Amino acid sequence: MRRRASRRARLRRVVRACAWALLMRRGDARAVATRAGTTVAVAVARETTRARDDVDARGATRALWFAGAAYCRTGVENWTCAYCASSKTTLADVGVFEHERKRVRAYAGYDGTLKRGVVAFRGTEPSSLYNWVENLDAAHSTLPTAKAKDGVGRVHSGFQDAYESVRKGLISHMIKLRTNYDGMWRHFEVEITGHSLGGALSTLLAVELEALGFRIARVTTFGSPRVGDWRFADYYDEKLGDRTHRFTHAHDAVPSLPPRLLGYHHVATEVFQNAEGEYVVGDGSGEDPNGSDSEWTHASLSDHLTYLGMEVCSCNMP
Repeated sequence: MRRRASRRARLRRVVRACAWALLMRRGDARAVATRAGTTVAVAVARETTRARDDVDARGATRALWFAGAAYCRTGVENWTCAYCASSKTTLADVGVFEHERKRVRAYAGYDGTLKRGVVAFRGTEPSSLYNWVENLDAAHSTLPTAKAKDGVGRVHSGFQDAYESVRKGLISHMIKLRTNYDGMWRHFEVEITGHSLGGALSTLLAVELEALGFRIARVTTFGSPRVGDWRFADYYDEKLGDRTHRFTHAHDAVPSLPPRLLGYHHVATEVFQNAEGEYVVGDGSGEDPNGSDSEWTHASLSDHLTYLGMEVCSCNMP
């Protein structure tokens, strides 16, 4: 028992060191040049051939605007928020679902142009990001205490609890949208996105909606932490891996948490923007050695907050 406790203490120190590294770089977040109109197409010119072939640049940019809109405190319900207009998409019947104590927020609506539902989860706001990262070190983050996910592996219990806080209302709204816009349930598709913690919650929702018979068009996450163990990742990849892009950015440390040495494993497919600005599509394993784990030691908060040249959570900043 003493040896096991000592090992847990060492693991806690490792994760806490990651949190402190993020905190120490907090000051560089505001220094990021926010290019709100920039699309990933600019960066595509410097991508590898495989990345150009495999990544829908326009779709990724669209997903990022949706993820950014989840941070907007007002204007989402009637789709008038700052990021709403920038998405160049009009969503109808938008429902917002929030749990203030657990700091979870999501919205869902219908895109009449592409005729699909859209769901976006807010990530952890910058002011509380350090506390959230350090909490990944808590005892409940270890897999033995994580909740089983439908018998297909285990997931982080904190992420599962956060998801459960908005799950019922969100899924009810999605069923309502599918019934209203596709009464026969034949053609209704769903696009899911989220940044940071929102990426983890997007992953959990995608698994459940797919199991409920929804057609998942795409799942796009930005700076998502690991969600579950390798069994969960295998199950996810079998069902949704071909429709998922998990974007990571250079020295963003969040995708390296919780650590693999605690038994966690990323879902595929990673799209990694390295320090040179090149976009590289992962090998499909979820844990490509040339991906985010290769550069996370020089942690930068700005790399976590900035994707595709855009500061994701600046909707409410002056």
